Amino acid sequence: MPIIKPKHWTPKGVASLEPAALNAIRENDNNLCVVASAGAGKTEFLAQKADYLLSTGICRAPHRILAISFKSDAAKNLKDRVRQRCGPEFSGRFDSLTFDAFSKGLVDRFGALIPAPYTPSPDYEIAFPGFRDWDDFLKRHGYPHLSGKKLEQAVARCRLPIATLNPKNPEWKDVLTRFWAEYYRDVNLTQLTFPMINRLVNYVLSCDPRIVTGLQATYPFVFLDEFQDTTFGQYDLLKRLFLNSDARLTAVGDNKQRIMVWAGAMPNAFKTFTTDFDAMQETLLSNWRSHPELVEIQHAIAVSLEATSAKPDAKRVKDVDGDVCAIWAYDDPVSECEGLASWISAAINSGEMTPEDCAVLVRFKPDVLERELGPALASHRVRLRNIARSPDGANIAIQDVLTEDVTQCTMALMRLGALQKAPDDWHAVIEKLSLIWGLAPDNEAEQEILQNQVSSKIKDLRAFMAANTPSNNSCAVLVQSILEFVGEAELRVTVPAYRRDKDYLRARTGLTCLLKESAEGGTDWATVTRNFDGVGQVPLMSIHKSKGLEFHTVIFFGLDSGTWWSFKPQDSEEMRAFFVAFTRAMQRVYFTSCRRRGNRLSYVDDLMAEVGVERVPGPTPD
Repeated sequence: MPIIKPKHWTPKGVASLEPAALNAIRENDNNLCVVASAGAGKTEFLAQKADYLLSTGICRAPHRILAISFKSDAAKNLKDRVRQRCGPEFSGRFDSLTFDAFSKGLVDRFGALIPAPYTPSPDYEIAFPGFRDWDDFLKRHGYPHLSGKKLEQAVARCRLPIATLNPKNPEWKDVLTRFWAEYYRDVNLTQLTFPMINRLVNYVLSCDPRIVTGLQATYPFVFLDEFQDTTFGQYDLLKRLFLNSDARLTAVGDNKQRIMVWAGAMPNAFKTFTTDFDAMQETLLSNWRSHPELVEIQHAIAVSLEATSAKPDAKRVKDVDGDVCAIWAYDDPVSECEGLASWISAAINSGEMTPEDCAVLVRFKPDVLERELGPALASHRVRLRNIARSPDGANIAIQDVLTEDVTQCTMALMRLGALQKAPDDWHAVIEKLSLIWGLAPDNEAEQEILQNQVSSKIKDLRAFMAANTPSNNSCAVLVQSILEFVGEAELRVTVPAYRRDKDYLRARTGLTCLLKESAEGGTDWATVTRNFDGVGQVPLMSIHKSKGLEFHTVIFFGLDSGTWWSFKPQDSEEMRAFFVAFTRAMQRVYFTSCRRRGNRLSYVDDLMAEVGVERVPGPTPD
């Protein structure tokens, strides 16, 4: 594909972009801070900016663009959107990763350069200690008077080596030394949390500036999505890599959606970034997700968080009748689940929405709600899918399985075998295999051979599917056959996250287990692939897992003091979580409240009442 002049570039795949977005896309001489509220089109903006930089040659080969997101599905969605806008010729130079994956990749690649005693064992495991684990550690080591939460924060923020630290309380130096010794240097099992990995990355970069130089040479442009959730350690890494360099950083996000302070997010990430990186600021004011009635309510919540919040310009058209928002009140959990299941079933049967277009959000513990709501929906022949759950036999959440590279490659080929028409999967397979096998997208001879090989493999898959019904064994055989065709060794070379056997096997096992689960009750392979993709299933997730996603209808389960026992109007993070949940909806959003579970949240009820949202009796079974 020929390079075009910057002045001739126009947005691709969209009718138009707002002026502020165009200004930010064309700005490549300065660092940028782009304030983009819910529904502003952050993914589209970043994809268009990537296309601008790549197609105009401003980011010319072999240079690449690094995009860092906080969630794996957000990183995947951005990568997919860039492929749609740029095509395979340019999108191959766009690296979309989560912060954790980026940091872990550097440790796996350069870990041997980390000075002893912090050189990581190659077979380390990822640990996710809970709040009780931090407290238990302090008690076991004779520090019951110290806070487990402060220990968690100290591990995430204190630089290595610990011997160089000089804390105000000398006890903390000993505590951190003991913690790293137990978690990191245990002779039987080496464990690393992602904040520990972040500290190791910062340490190795400080020890070997050549790594920093190499990354700066590779990535002259860096995108930072959902920047409001950046932790102190992650920001420390960004500064070490790119501060005072020639790289141009674009940070995108919205303070009103900062809901990760509990996990160490900086309280003023944008202000700090703007000062340190001398960044220009642009504000996107369009809302492409929600229609005007929903945006009106969203704005009321936004103003309660930031009094100066500008009202977005709603771009979506309302296509549903009746109220688009209400608080559904119930007396007890049973009637709540039965009424909700009945309403969802009726809305699906009437054609108002598909199951996958209706999300059920909960503040926490979706597995508990799955056990309560799942059977109620099943009685209406509607399936509930808890995307935070790990498939039986796997150690990876369904939401993460779906974004893995091994999953994307395998399932695209499987859909080509199971479905009569899957043009998007054909293009995805050709692009992915071109990358894995080292083929040039513009080499017609190589591409013709590749397409013939893929066509032949599809015939083999269809023959196997015709001769074998879905089962645990046939699923395992199909996965093995497809990966032998793709080349597991070549795939793992292409995907840095798969360098370690343990990490690759975790992803592959998750794929196989979810496929087997999807085959249960499936009479044909087309049904199996749809089950795998979540087609015909109502997604269930926590608020935090919903960030970056959007749905026709959102049902927020549990707007009461039993679920929000710590809610205080002055606690902005709780209101931000409420804002995030609300802004996932394109057409309508409903909240359920249960009297037996807890009292109503007066502050929220009053705020909703000001914009016409009423508390009403919830739907009941027919």
